[in-house]
Amino acid sequence: MKDFVNYFDFIKDEETRSSVRRIVDKISYVNKNYLPAVTEFTNPYAVELSIPIIKNSDIKFELFPSFIHGERKVFILYPDYYDGIDETEFITGLRIFNRSKFKTLNHRDYLGALMSLGIDRNKTGDIYVYEDYADIVLHTDISDYIIYNIEKIGHNKIEAARIKVDDVAFKEQEHVVLNITSSSMRIDSIVKHITNKSRETAADMVKAGNVKINWQAEEKTAAEVKENDMISISRYGRYKVSGLSGMTKSGKYRIEIKHYT
Repeated sequence: MKDFVNYFDFIKDEETRSSVRRIVDKISYVNKNYLPAVTEFTNPYAVELSIPIIKNSDIKFELFPSFIHGERKVFILYPDYYDGIDETEFITGLRIFNRSKFKTLNHRDYLGALMSLGIDRNKTGDIYVYEDYADIVLHTDISDYIIYNIEKIGHNKIEAARIKVDDVAFKEQEHVVLNITSSSMRIDSIVKHITNKSRETAADMVKAGNVKINWQAEEKTAAEVKENDMISISRYGRYKVSGLSGMTKSGKYRIEIKHYT
């Protein structure tokens, strides 16, 4: 495998850099031990950065899950002489039923319940929430621990059962649609409208590294945002530029933004 030490230097985001390094550690494990391995769940930017490294490592990989709306994914890595792998050894689906008739549960409720069990967030993927249950893709080796230890979420009695990844009811994460008008597509202008702050305050947030575009830290206030870009703002949440609907008579952009809740 090539020396990728300098490859990490240009990754500005520390979380992404650490994630890619851990994936490289898994690559080394597979090469050294001739055994398959699964990586942690990671964001699309880290996935994009990791694929060239894997392709230069004389091993094979598969990326899971393949849902169109799936964000967090894992690599299953295995020696190049393997014909294939059984992904169920590494990842599985978990369905958590909400048995309460009085209170619905949201994404934060389900995620909080998993974290309260001491589960490493990197071992869990996206959570797809429905009226009376939620589906999640996660590492197989923690599924039994969750099933045997999770009994309630708040005051709600719940039940958990393992399901096939193919049976996971995936969908886009819950969101609220915001419609804004902006004089430009610059990131500082978009952040201004999302946060209801002044242009100066929004610019300071960008310069401080508190804003990411497509999981990459963006510190240039003049950076242009495009349709389908994902924007993360520290302490405010995640947003997607989901649509552009032309210009107003005064020359401003009409922009639809999804705020993921």
